[in-house]
Amino acid sequence: PYAGRLYDRLCAHFGADQVFMDVDDIPPGADFAAYIDAKIGSCDAMVVVVGKDWLTARNADGQLRLSDPSDFVGLEVSLALQRSVLVIPVLVGGASIPKPEELRADLKALSKRNALTLNDHDFQRDVDQLIEALDKAPGLRKPALKQNIDSRAELRKKLLRRLVWKVPLIFLLMSLAVWWQMRRENEAQLTTATQTGASKAMAFTGSWKGDVTYPWQVSHTEQFLFQPEEDKLFGTATFLGVKRGIGDGKIVGETISFSVAFEEIYGSTMRSRRNRYEGKLSGDTIRLRIMDDQGNSPVELVLTRSPSTTP
Repeated sequence: PYAGRLYDRLCAHFGADQVFMDVDDIPPGADFAAYIDAKIGSCDAMVVVVGKDWLTARNADGQLRLSDPSDFVGLEVSLALQRSVLVIPVLVGGASIPKPEELRADLKALSKRNALTLNDHDFQRDVDQLIEALDKAPGLRKPALKQNIDSRAELRKKLLRRLVWKVPLIFLLMSLAVWWQMRRENEAQLTTATQTGASKAMAFTGSWKGDVTYPWQVSHTEQFLFQPEEDKLFGTATFLGVKRGIGDGKIVGETISFSVAFEEIYGSTMRSRRNRYEGKLSGDTIRLRIMDDQGNSPVELVLTRSPSTTP
């Protein structure tokens, strides 16, 4: 009964696939000696259940079983001792560990192995002590632990597989987020710049006038009508009191530039001329410079807004 109860507890702890019980687990028709040899060769630990009659048990011929080299119990223990397998004698029913002189030569090492005792009244505690010792045997582990290890390994594989496509996706999402943020900032800056530019452009809108004396000592009050459209400047300007359209008009921040074309009679010849204008907004005035296409010195004037055209 001890062997059966112990077998059940060990199977519950380690799993039935890791526990071999000689008589019950040998398939019918198998060469038990070869089968046992293979099992011992693959095991990590052996539990030898020693009862009070273990030394005196006899076979059908009346021969002591332990003195029979072909007896499977002695064969199992002998093979395990020869292969340095962890062998733990378990004493049941009041048995004691055999003395060396009571054992045949190939089993004498069993008497030197530290034994554990199983008692009926402390059976659970004694088996727990045995399991604790077996847990320390290399290679012998509970299936639950192995399953946990396998589960963790599988989880790592799944996470890795997910990361294989999630990392590029995360990177893409981060890139999109950065792009979107930069776009919003650029749009905000552009909007601000546009609003600022529009605000500055509006500052030029309307009618302006300024007194100027040209190098040939002719004075005029020139009139200007500015009509900005974003960064372009349209309108009219007088030159020598004659209204003309302005061309190439541009607005850059607080500065404007444009040109005025006109015809000039030189002797008997009519020729085309063009003046270039550059101005800068300064408070409520525009400081304007006029440059002709003949290389003469520029002339400057200050434009003030006509009272009726305040934007």
